[in-house]
Amino acid sequence: MIQFIKEHWVQYLIGATVAVLLGLGLASFLGSIWSTPESVRAERVAAEQQEADELGEIEF
Repeated sequence: MIQFIKEHWVQYLIGATVAVLLGLGLASFLGSIWSTPESVRAERVAAEQQEADELGEIEF
């Protein structure tokens, strides 16, 4: 078994490289599709800032 791996290490290296590249490509593709849109992110940031401003006005 070890002798077979020693003889074919280049193929294993190429296969592992292809698998990693496909995984990264798929993750990038799905991340771009399923990520939160910029408009929604901007609305959330504005709402959080408004909450922070309102809490800052309360005197204890």
